[in-house]
Amino acid sequence: MQKTIISIGHTQARLAVLAAIVAACNGDSTRPLAPSSNNTPTALQSTGAVSNARDRLIHWETLSDDSLWAAIARSDSIADVGLKFPTQRYGMDARGRVLLSVKERGVAAQAVREVADVQLLSEDALLPIARVRVRSVEALRSLRTHSYVSYVEPGAFVSDGARGIWSSGSSGCSVGAYAGPAGSTTIAPGDVVPWNYNYMGIPLAWNRVGGGPGVTIGIVDTGVDYWQPELNALFAAGMSTGRTFTKDATSASSGPAPWHDDCGHGTRMASVIGAPRNGQSIVGVAWQANLYSVRVDNDVLLTNVSATRLGIRSAATNAKIIAMAFGTVAYYSSIADEILYWYGYDKLFFAAAGTSFCRNPLQGVVTFPGNLSTVTTVTGLDPNGLIACNSHFGPEVDFAAYVDQPATGLASLGSQLAGFGGSSDATGVLAGIAALSLSGRPSATRADILGDLQVAAAPTGYRSPTIGWGAPNAVCAVRAMCTAYVNGPSLIQTIGTRSYTWTFGQSNSPGPFRYQWSTGETTPSISRSISVWKGMTEYDITLSVTVTDLSSGATTSPITKVVTVRDPQGCPTCT
Repeated sequence: MQKTIISIGHTQARLAVLAAIVAACNGDSTRPLAPSSNNTPTALQSTGAVSNARDRLIHWETLSDDSLWAAIARSDSIADVGLKFPTQRYGMDARGRVLLSVKERGVAAQAVREVADVQLLSEDALLPIARVRVRSVEALRSLRTHSYVSYVEPGAFVSDGARGIWSSGSSGCSVGAYAGPAGSTTIAPGDVVPWNYNYMGIPLAWNRVGGGPGVTIGIVDTGVDYWQPELNALFAAGMSTGRTFTKDATSASSGPAPWHDDCGHGTRMASVIGAPRNGQSIVGVAWQANLYSVRVDNDVLLTNVSATRLGIRSAATNAKIIAMAFGTVAYYSSIADEILYWYGYDKLFFAAAGTSFCRNPLQGVVTFPGNLSTVTTVTGLDPNGLIACNSHFGPEVDFAAYVDQPATGLASLGSQLAGFGGSSDATGVLAGIAALSLSGRPSATRADILGDLQVAAAPTGYRSPTIGWGAPNAVCAVRAMCTAYVNGPSLIQTIGTRSYTWTFGQSNSPGPFRYQWSTGETTPSISRSISVWKGMTEYDITLSVTVTDLSSGATTSPITKVVTVRDPQGCPTCT
């Protein structure tokens, strides 16, 4: 049987400036950079600029001893060391299992301690990682070739000056008043629904599963504003009652609480993911979900590797879905190991592809940890479905989201409403949609959720080389009706009079449905008696049905089926 398929809703300079390749800043999506939804390659992609920029990403193990020593020296001579046994290549396997017992980790750490000019500062309680102070390049050389060591890397987020890359600044903390696209709506009891939620069917998904009750989302970021009522006293108010917001810190603020956000980025992330539906301000994607925020630094241009790694641990211990909208130009094995370990426990990590200045070639480079296979990487789209001009893209990207929206800001700065865009915004939106999907299926695995998101973004199965599967339709992700069609014959040419039946079909939703055929019927199927005789003139019958999924409120555009009726002997030119 032929299917006529429809989709419901909108589915779809310099090198020093690499400092701004982070997973956040105010989104400027007024000038599309790259492919539209048809993913046509752009001039930028066809130049060598992207590949050259990708070559600038730092992999510490490829550097010379002198270059790595220069980076460690800038980290106050502190380094992280991966521990292993001499018979092993690495201290963890590909599934995230630790290969050393506690006793064996102690033996390896003691071996490191005995290296001249190396001071053992700490041993990780969970993973085969030790933190050391290295006092000379000779000591570094001894560590890198040691039989109990798998890697040595700087203990802070620094970069190799010889490659012309640096990573200091505060671009992730840029907070401005919202000035993005119009089109936001309101929803009871009076909250603002950002325009991009409607593009992705999020309000319709709420009709089916609510705002994600029973799900906890972890946020590894810059903390939460101590004075923002929407994320404190009013977080569980209105229709968002019965949930919790836990705030933790592995790198303490000097403000009124260790978890306080001096930057504004973590506050906006928490707003996009789970701001309350209480009639006061912006509503978040998962407005009934619990949040677990960990402050790991004062910017998404991170400085403390250990605090970030332990923040990921804290979030993953307490949540199934974890949003990480930070980035760096260097690969840190200790952080990759932390993510890999929890990945083995079926955790779902969302990471930003990177955000930088609009229309620069470096946007073809996906930053760490977004370039890990253990994370689900997200980029941003503008209202036209083009890659937002400040969002990074590439083959490592899995999904996209429409971005540049209003979010709650730092109340301490008088900013109750701030703009938010880039791949950070996209990461928050996807984490929220994943929470809605999990809420509808509490026993779902990571693979289940990702499968729902994939079908919701790319029902034809096409994966773009720049934006992955694309932007998911939340209605599909929560298994409400998202594609619909009419099953039945498209060509009738059998001589005689027979009854034929056409039936409405759809994916995902259990219903119930309301049907309205153009011929007046309100049933799932309609039947017609069709006569075919020799010498008849060929004609077409047009059937059309509009269907409403009562579980979500989603209504199809008219689904049309054209049926051709003809005499097979009397139409020699027909095929």
